[in-house]
Amino acid sequence: MTPENARLHQLRGGLAPVEVGARGIESLARNADCTRLRAIVITGLTPSKVIEHVLGELPDAMSPFAMTLTQAFEKRLLSNAGGSLLTVYREKGHLDPQDAKITNVADLAPRDTQVDRIRRERETRRLIELKLRGDPAAPNLILKPRLTLTIVGVTHAIELDYLIASDREPFYRVGVIKSYADRVGKTNKAHIRTACREASVGTLALQQLLTSLGQPVELAGDRIDMVLKAPGSFTPRLYAAQRAESELASLTRALAAAPSDLDQIEQMLPAGASLAKPEVIEALPNHYCSSCKEHCALWQHCRAQAQAQGNAIILGDQAAEQLAAAGSLNRAMDLLNGSGRPPDNRAEVVLAADLRAASALLDRIANG
Repeated sequence: MTPENARLHQLRGGLAPVEVGARGIESLARNADCTRLRAIVITGLTPSKVIEHVLGELPDAMSPFAMTLTQAFEKRLLSNAGGSLLTVYREKGHLDPQDAKITNVADLAPRDTQVDRIRRERETRRLIELKLRGDPAAPNLILKPRLTLTIVGVTHAIELDYLIASDREPFYRVGVIKSYADRVGKTNKAHIRTACREASVGTLALQQLLTSLGQPVELAGDRIDMVLKAPGSFTPRLYAAQRAESELASLTRALAAAPSDLDQIEQMLPAGASLAKPEVIEALPNHYCSSCKEHCALWQHCRAQAQAQGNAIILGDQAAEQLAAAGSLNRAMDLLNGSGRPPDNRAEVVLAADLRAASALLDRIANG
């Protein structure tokens, strides 16, 4: 066991590590100020596992309808050896007639065993090396590739939807399949950003692989391909290619900070403490924000703590920003009512005046 693995094993306190996946890793960048989330992900756990095995509760599950829809759409695209996905690219002119080579890595080692997982990683690497050598046998579509990403000296597996490249292109880019409705200019931007962040984890894994092979990381680029569905149907649409430069930058910063994060986590815990104890999880600082419910199973616990502390964030991000000078909801109420100690500074004076003006306006509206 490497020193890094030994440290993480100690922090897990007997909990078996899990594959946090692309979604877990991208959450590090999504809420970089949350020590609790960083500690959980970096040690090889997930908020859902902590909810279930440490706090003894049932984690929130993805709605059965959404899960079924996502799985059905992906299955439709990847069935028949990926022929439907190939057609989508050909219709847009992104693949030439001769670009018809498809390999499904999952079919080569379909079982969920350690042996098969390693086989999928090795096969993915072999196919990528074919492309780097300019071998004409290199696939144009690699379905369900399995890459690895190293954080704090520990390898995390990343399974992607697909990699894509024509014969004339020098290297692959990451593709992601989402059952979001493609409404052209009105497509939900938050959904697109989420998909880009997840896919960017795959791009970082490609960059690490390129570095290990002595190849320039620029080959991986920063472009993400995305396939959505037409509204009201399962007809796939190739969404406009997304540049993920900002997502890659935020993920790179988060991963670069991971070693110091591990030091910080160890230093703030008592000797021998582990994340397998509920009191340790509760004691780790969190940074609850309204978007936490989109990606973290612990959001309800963190929100309850924020509420108990009188944190204005429970009213939303905008309210938290507007009440920042007060520091808490209790202090904001004191400023509004003129109770408690006088304003401490100019910012509190201004906030008190604004709160009273807003309250007076609401009274006038309520009284007609």
